[in-house]
Amino acid sequence: MGHPEINNRTPFAFAPLFVMDEEGRPVVATIVKATFDVAVAGDVTLAEKQIDVDFEGKYYGDPETSSYQIEPEVAFVKPSTDCVLLGYAVSARPTTQMEVGFRVGPVTKAARVTGDRFFEVGAMGSTVSSPVPFQMMPLVYERTFGGWDRTSDNEKHHACEARNPVGVGFVANRGWFIPGTPLPNIEDPRHPLTSYGGKASPACFGFIGPSWHPRVKFAGTYDEEWTKNRSPLLPTDFDRRFFQSASDGLTTPEYLVGNELVVVNGATRERQWSFWLPGIQPPQCTVATRLGPDRVLATNLDTVVVDAHARQLTLTWRAFTELRSGPHDIRAMEITCANAPRVVAAKQAAGVGVVS
Repeated sequence: MGHPEINNRTPFAFAPLFVMDEEGRPVVATIVKATFDVAVAGDVTLAEKQIDVDFEGKYYGDPETSSYQIEPEVAFVKPSTDCVLLGYAVSARPTTQMEVGFRVGPVTKAARVTGDRFFEVGAMGSTVSSPVPFQMMPLVYERTFGGWDRTSDNEKHHACEARNPVGVGFVANRGWFIPGTPLPNIEDPRHPLTSYGGKASPACFGFIGPSWHPRVKFAGTYDEEWTKNRSPLLPTDFDRRFFQSASDGLTTPEYLVGNELVVVNGATRERQWSFWLPGIQPPQCTVATRLGPDRVLATNLDTVVVDAHARQLTLTWRAFTELRSGPHDIRAMEITCANAPRVVAAKQAAGVGVVS
């Protein structure tokens, strides 16, 4: 049997995801992804090029040592909406420190961004150098508190900051002082790093890795009991919140529905950039199976990504349904969106149209 016939009647990208749920049952997730251009004035229009659903994801560098730019879109469900900000802290003129803020509907987060600083040897111990002026600073986890300390000759004493193993500034209990060690550029203003060997809170706006705390705690317990009686299924204490991948504080209590206000401070040339999420009705996917009636799946908006540097917005909706045996259960899938024609009309209209 061949692949199911897919009829995508929306202007958005679509991809089906065939995986297993916690109990090893085959499921199909329907993933719809819409890309929009956002003007300086806040007008939101459908982008000419729609970004594909990405099952592999993208890193900022080496996957072993860098953070996600875009998460692999391999979750069959998210219990609520992840909100993510990509880009740079931007200042109109050279500065040594500034604030960046991000708000989407009910969630908000702020960070303090400081120019490059380093620990130095002082008369009374370690001191901190003066910050270097900057105009753009990448908003990435590599620039916030965390990282590995491998300064000890004994590998048993090597350790990392479990909340952000790719960051800077972390010192293990038996780590050595290294002059020139960088401090974080991006900090939680309530919990900054104040001394060598001190602790701070990682503060950023991007995706977090599946092995990072606190996300990994929702993955469940992989102990001897699991090995003997449960493997290869997920542990019985697996929590679907593991699939949430937004930075701390940027996962909404409930799914967003559109028409929420987005405010970005300090990540564009303007002091503040704001717009409204387009009020698009959740796309529907009709799944025609080889046995049984058609299933109509109403999707949920579970990922909002604002790329301030590219002036783009992506919205991802997702739904899933259990299958009898796997992909061959499905003979066809049709994806529709009730008000998608209005979105297209706004893009094709003369001038810049607003999606509402």
